[in-house]
Amino acid sequence: MKNSILLFLSVILSLIGKGQSNYFQQEVNTEISVLLNDKNNTLIGAEKITYLNNSTSILDSVVIHLWPNAYKNVDTELAKQKYESGSTVIKYASINERGYIDSLNFKIDNQKVKWDYYNNHLDIAILYLNKPLKPKQKIVIETPFFVKIPSAQFSRLGHIGQSYQITQWFPKPAVFDENGWHPLYYLDQGEFYSEFGSYDVKITLPENYVIMATGDLVDGEKELEFLNEKVKLTEQKIKNNKLPTKDSLGRKDMSFPKSSEKFKTVHFKQKNVHDFAWFADKRYHVLTGEVELPKS
Repeated sequence: MKNSILLFLSVILSLIGKGQSNYFQQEVNTEISVLLNDKNNTLIGAEKITYLNNSTSILDSVVIHLWPNAYKNVDTELAKQKYESGSTVIKYASINERGYIDSLNFKIDNQKVKWDYYNNHLDIAILYLNKPLKPKQKIVIETPFFVKIPSAQFSRLGHIGQSYQITQWFPKPAVFDENGWHPLYYLDQGEFYSEFGSYDVKITLPENYVIMATGDLVDGEKELEFLNEKVKLTEQKIKNNKLPTKDSLGRKDMSFPKSSEKFKTVHFKQKNVHDFAWFADKRYHVLTGEVELPKS
């Protein structure tokens, strides 16, 4: 009996060790420069993805998510899901309310590559590599892109007037793991299975926007000065009991201030995360404070 138990444990440990030795994660490092046009609610961007193949497989293609296309028409999986759950917001939406991503021109290591939609899904693309990507090798994928930001009534990516919630907004490689590629069309449920890596993102927009984003500010002295001025204004409004402001009829004033003619570029970086999102509004109030964390 003792020998049987020892043999069983030996087999289990062997299987565990084998599983651990075969485990891998691909590394995807992303650089993006993007301009917000708040007059027509669009983004104009350029993206550079450094994709490191940590698997033991030779890859001849890369699957890319184009999730803003989930808002493009009534034939997407998102639109079908909404309709099946009783929502007609996409089905009867105007063209102006819908969104999409286009103006894509994929290059890999400075060479143009062929690509197509994956199984006719507009929110998933497949890039066909000019030469195979071997284990431990990397490629650089680059493309411009244009996003028509949809109405925020549909899902997570969207705008309400000039208030912006920018999530799942750029071309993004799907996960490749021990089970192969995981092409996921966009659905309004759950979270997203994504590769980890670093993000280096520069966002240009009118300078009177308050912006929140993934990561840490880089060379953000001017932006911190702007936010500190916002803090003073917010504290003054609180002191004078004018937060939120109201009109003569007692209604909250939720109108948008006029956008500045001057633009600013706010730079963020973060390591070892699986996504990058940002939010911007000219009406945000700002406060600051300090907290002492244990063991810090």
